[in-house]
Amino acid sequence: MFLAASSFEPYNQGQLAVTLTLFIGILSIVILTGISGQISLGQSALMAVGGYSTALMIINLSMSLWIAIPLSIISGGVAGLLLGTVAARLSGPYLAGTTLVVALAIPSIATRFDSIFKGDEVLEVDVGYPPAWFVRAFGDPTYEMWQFYVALPFALLALFFASNLLLSRSGRVWRSIRDHEIASALAGVKVSRQKVFVFTISASFAGLAGALYGLRGSVGPSTYPTSLSLLLLTGAILGGIRSIAGAFIGSVLVVFLPDWIDLAVHSFELSEQVSNYLPALVGGILLILTVVLNPAGVAGGSHLHKHK
Repeated sequence: MFLAASSFEPYNQGQLAVTLTLFIGILSIVILTGISGQISLGQSALMAVGGYSTALMIINLSMSLWIAIPLSIISGGVAGLLLGTVAARLSGPYLAGTTLVVALAIPSIATRFDSIFKGDEVLEVDVGYPPAWFVRAFGDPTYEMWQFYVALPFALLALFFASNLLLSRSGRVWRSIRDHEIASALAGVKVSRQKVFVFTISASFAGLAGALYGLRGSVGPSTYPTSLSLLLLTGAILGGIRSIAGAFIGSVLVVFLPDWIDLAVHSFELSEQVSNYLPALVGGILLILTVVLNPAGVAGGSHLHKHK
């Protein structure tokens, strides 16, 4: 992927940077929903927590992004801890509804306290440009390529921790809660505590993704809409909601699918209105087909077989 990014045009380099960012966000859904069985429609809200905290630290405290971004993991985790404490008492549609309300509330909070969060004016922040030592060692990359370089180490770290976490005792406990909560409780698992724990871990990943997502140029209510939560969930389902490999496949699909569709229908004379809504239509059809024909997603089959 690194070599491919170097040969791409700036536009595609930017897409790869977004792919890595959404990969981290989809990982948060794989951990929360795919592994532990808890439903959340509020990942965009947790991403917003990470994005706003990073932007405020960079702007108000002149903090390096290499310090501010890791701290977004903590801020996201704290938000997840608070949300998880409430969510541990809920399940099914009640849990989904609660997290959705949280996602819808974030724009209102940013607008209400506009002296801090700037409301619709947004906080202008980005990854900046590479330091002199980097340019001397690796050459002067494009701005989009620098975005990719910034996102890459965090995506690799997220992959490392997620892989080890899901193979650990905690991962096995979460799967047991997902498969049979009552049996897990009878086996001595503190179900409520584990639900809070997995919410905290998932939110930490979401906070990191939100920080990187906001560093594309601005942090505001429009940066983290509710549709972003649905986009992450779509990517998780298409790729394989119980598979780490599926998280990456899903992130590639949601980022590049609109361009692939545009390329496929380029020779047809379609109206602008049809062209604008076609990616959403195709994505919706693919989502329905995946749920009906292959619920495990593109990469989920081997993962499910492994853990049966």
